[in-house]
Amino acid sequence: MGHIAWASIELLHNVVRLLTALNEEGQAFPVVRYRAKVKLHGSNCAVQVGPDGIAAQSRTTMLTPQADYKGFAAWAQAHTAYFRGLRPGLVVFGEWCGPGVERGVAVAQAPNKLFVVFAVRDGERVVHEPDDLRALLPAVANGAAAPAEMHVLPWEGEPFTLDFGARAQLEAEVAALNLRVAEVEREDPWVRRSFGVSGVGEGLVLYPIEVDGGPAPVDPAGLAALMFKAKGEKHRSAGTKEAVQVDTEVVASVEEFVALMVGEGRLQQGLGTVCGGVASPRDTGKFLTWLVADVRKESTAELAAAGLQWAQVEKAVQARARAWYLAQRG
Repeated sequence: MGHIAWASIELLHNVVRLLTALNEEGQAFPVVRYRAKVKLHGSNCAVQVGPDGIAAQSRTTMLTPQADYKGFAAWAQAHTAYFRGLRPGLVVFGEWCGPGVERGVAVAQAPNKLFVVFAVRDGERVVHEPDDLRALLPAVANGAAAPAEMHVLPWEGEPFTLDFGARAQLEAEVAALNLRVAEVEREDPWVRRSFGVSGVGEGLVLYPIEVDGGPAPVDPAGLAALMFKAKGEKHRSAGTKEAVQVDTEVVASVEEFVALMVGEGRLQQGLGTVCGGVASPRDTGKFLTWLVADVRKESTAELAAAGLQWAQVEKAVQARARAWYLAQRG
């Protein structure tokens, strides 16, 4: 089985930028109804269900118990009987989190590692409604009980509407959403309810559930175009003033760009993603490659707003990342 990636989820200002470009080509701004799920600080992983077996994957690569990521493939293999009881063709996406995956958040204090499902890809359809996910992931499949460590992530809070063509309404809803993100960062509500653990949360992921009064897109590309994430201050990859912003942050120099885009949150994310959380000399190249690629992927709007080209900032991005990584090695 080949790797099936979960789409990269952008910040709100990237969604606004895309919809503005489409509007300039004659497409009306949509009115979108959203619901939120808590963004857990862990690692995006998935279990693919094939006709002849299962396969585990991280965000970027296939995994095996011999070439694993923090025990996820070994865990999936231990529950092969259950996953093989699901319909072939499903890809079960979730956050692999808990003790030993990431640090400094409430979910890291859970009793054990967790696989918290936020979506299932079913052919060219992405299912994210919690009740529908529970139907796809029954308590018993193929005579095997569902893993105790697997949970379906519920909606968090009430739905809200963003009218992308009405600036005042959009800004008012964004202000309210920033307050919600701050509350989650102070205390992760899902972890508190589920495990009685009080501690820091990462933020929210926002899913479109209606567009202009009708169904929201469920194909991977259409869904990803309208979804957005909102991280609390401690976990932002870029140094934006707020978790959610309508407009792209504008910087005046290469130095300001690096300060904006190469923040502590992104650096720590890279360390955890490609180095297992430990800075070692043998992984320096892998870390720098990941970090530079991640900044380039996520900075298109910021570069355009500043009138900068990637070639003007690349060396400074790499220098900042290298200095930080060497400091972690002590």
